[in-house]
Amino acid sequence: MTIEEREELRLFVGKNADYYIAKWEELGETQKVSWNWSAFMFGLLWFGYRKMYPHAFVFLVFSLFLQFIQTAVKTHPIVIMLTNILISVVVGMFGNYLYYQYAKNKIKQIKESITDERQRTLEIVRNGGTSLSTAIAIGLLYLMASSIIEYGLQEDKFENIREQKSINPWSS
Repeated sequence: MTIEEREELRLFVGKNADYYIAKWEELGETQKVSWNWSAFMFGLLWFGYRKMYPHAFVFLVFSLFLQFIQTAVKTHPIVIMLTNILISVVVGMFGNYLYYQYAKNKIKQIKESITDERQRTLEIVRNGGTSLSTAIAIGLLYLMASSIIEYGLQEDKFENIREQKSINPWSS
């Protein structure tokens, strides 16, 4: 990594740039595995927080599709838990690599489209950084969609409610 690349990445990452640059220098160009606790713990929210919108979208769709399948086939809760842990481990292992690739590609796109150095710097900072509001919005979107899936596929509960007889508190 050249000094210029390091500075562009520092501008792009913003908060915690030293952490990520150190991790990326450890990775080099061939290694892909490097542990990231935030990616492991927060997965989808971490992608949104780091403005990795394509990754967040794919993760969101994948998670909801997986939940749909698991709910439809009535997967045992332990299997669901183990699947979620496995997904978290994979995101934790590859989060730094995915973020590095994303940052490099974004910076490359910006450098190819903007010739003015000052404007390019501003665009790198604007496209990078973090967004707590995006992470919260993605989390809320996931919760709403997840609830719709969960309750939408549980028709048997609704049918049991419909079949119950009404109780009249005034009758003896």
